[in-house]
Parts: sequence; C-alpha cells; structure tokens
Amino acid sequence: MTVLHILAYASVAVFIVAVAVRAIRLATTPVHLRWELYPVAHEKDKVSYGGSYFEEKDWWTKSQKKSLFGELKVMVPEILLLKGVWEHNKPLWLWSFPMHFGLYLVIGFAALVLVTAFTGTQDGLGAVLEQIGLAVGLVGYVLGTVGALGLFGYRLFSRKTRGFTPPSAYLNILFLLALFATGLYMFAGVDHPSGALAAFGRDVFTLGAGAAPAGAVAAHLGVALLFMLYLPFTHMTHFFTKYFTYHSVRWNDEPNHPGSKLEAAIQRQLAYPVSWSAKHLRADGKKNWADIATDTEVE
Repeated sequence: MTVLHILAYASVAVFIVAVAVRAIRLATTPVHLRWELYPVAHEKDKVSYGGSYFEEKDWWTKSQKKSLFGELKVMVPEILLLKGVWEHNKPLWLWSFPMHFGLYLVIGFAALVLVTAFTGTQDGLGAVLEQIGLAVGLVGYVLGTVGALGLFGYRLFSRKTRGFTPPSAYLNILFLLALFATGLYMFAGVDHPSGALAAFGRDVFTLGAGAAPAGAVAAHLGVALLFMLYLPFTHMTHFFTKYFTYHSVRWNDEPNHPGSKLEAAIQRQLAYPVSWSAKHLRADGKKNWADIATDTEVE
C-alpha cells in the first residue's frame, strides 16, 4: 500500500466523520432567532405577492401548505449560479462564479472517473462517459484556475473586501488554485489522465494494493486528497451548513403549538442561566431567561 493509498483512506474517513459531526452539532443547536421575513420560499399560496399564512384568520388552527418546488426555485439558482452574489456584488461574482462552477465540474469529472473505473472504457457507455468526463474535467480546471486567480486578486486589492478578508480565506483560495492548477498540469502532461485516475479509484474502493500513479497524476491526486482532508475544518463547509442557515433561520416559520417539540425546545432555552454583563439585564448567572423576561424591573 502506497502513501497515496493511505492518504486516500484517511482523507475520506476524516471528511465523512468531520462533516457528520458538524452536521449533527448544527442540527441539535438551540432554536435560532428566526428572521420572520416574507415571502418564505416554501409558502405555496401567498409567495407570489410576498404574503404568508399569518394573514389568515385563526392561522394556528390550520395546516401549512408547503412547496418543495418553491424552495428549489430559490436554492438551485443560488447553488449553481451564486444568484445572491450576483445581486449584491457583481465584481466579486465575476470571479467567484467560475471558481465555484469549475469546482462543480471537477467533482462531476471525479464522479465520472469512478463510474468508468467499474464499467470500463473499452466501448459502449463507458467510452462515452470517459469522453464526457474528460471534457467536463478540462473545462472545470480552466474555469477554476481563472476564477481562483481572479478571486485572490480581487480580495487582495479591492477596498470592498480587503479589510474583512481573513488570512484563512486567502489560504482557502490558494489551496483551490493548487487543486485546479495541478489538474491542468495533469491534462497537459498526461495523454490519458482519466485512465490512471480510474485505476487508482478502483484500487482504493476494492482495497487493492496496486502501484500508485506517478508524475502529474500523483501530484494532482495528492493535492486533491489533502484538500479533502482540510475542507471540513474551514468555512468552506457552507456547501452544506447553508442548508441550516436557510431552513432553521431564514425559512423557519413553524408555529409554536402547545405541546409541540418547538414549545419544549423553547421552554428548555428559557431555563438557561444568563450571565451577561449588561447592567440593564441585572443578570447574575442564576436568573434564567424566563426570570429576566418576566422581571418588571429590567430596564
């Protein structure tokens, strides 16, 4: 077993465990302070004019009608096209979009490589998928390289972003740039990169102990596996944490019915002790939120 094989197993294991732990922590956090802004994407009847079910008489006695399609109409453009960035900062979008979309294409390339690793590429569907994968991968690496270079420069030199861009953000972009650049180097220096990648992927999934790729393929694989190892410990985990931001904060309009799980969660939170130093709360670490909320002498 080579160093690349060991790195592959370690990267996949750490990635899965770290993402799962973070997802569980987010899913079990206390009830968030909801935005209460409308329209909410999953509103089925009143979203067209920005309304909500709160307009109805005795709304709390009626079941909510939700639309998954309504959520998808918001989520898909945001995920694939970075719609929010386009609307609020077009110069940033100019570089952020190709970097993100390039990454999506590279992930698609990796998925197609794994498929062909087990279907073969001699003829039929496997051969077609291989050619599609090569085209997708090449475009992805080009877009990603251009986007990462532009985004690094924009964040470094733009007054709008330089002041609040932490060093870790530059490191993340440089890591992505290394991923895309080594991919381009692999395509430029290897006649059949998908074949070598597929052989390695098949070897890893079948717990084989074959020889690892060398040269440009090994360099790209090494960077890709190190990136997978690094990613779960950065803010780049917004690729899944954004789900909680939207569904637990921005779109959460669940009514607080008596006896519901939401009511029980809120009751637990009201029992949390408060130790804020703000004098107007008169918090001493012993009073809980319920005490303070019902204290008539609190300023």
